Parts: sequence; structure tokens; C-alpha cells
Amino acid sequence: MTTMQRVEELCSSRGITCNALSLLCDLPPSTLRNARRRRGELSVDTIERICQGLDIKLADFFRSWS
Repeated sequence: MTTMQRVEELCSSRGITCNALSLLCDLPPSTLRNARRRRGELSVDTIERICQGLDIKLADFFRSWS
């Protein structure tokens, strides 16, 4: 699973879109769109911002990997 697939999984479980997530995280929507095009890998900084927006710990992002 790529980091972007994990983000999509978390969005799905919360019933939000990636665009809604980008607003929660104060990220440009293009950041997530471009990640899909780049084989789904996100930088650690971006993952940290996503975790803050979803109110989860960075460790939980990776611990819950399926």
C-alpha cells in the first residue's frame, strides 16, 4: 500500500473526499492529486499535516497500515 492509498483509506473511513481533506489540512488540492500521479508517495511533511488535519498521530498513520 502506498501512502496515498492509506490517505484514501482514512478519508473513506471518515466519509470525506481528498479535496475536503486538503481543506482540513490547509494543503493545495493539487498536492494529493499529484501524489496519485507520482505512484502515491507523499512526503513526511505532508503526511504530518494530514495527520494533524485528521487528528491522529503519525505513528497511528503507519500502525494501522492494512
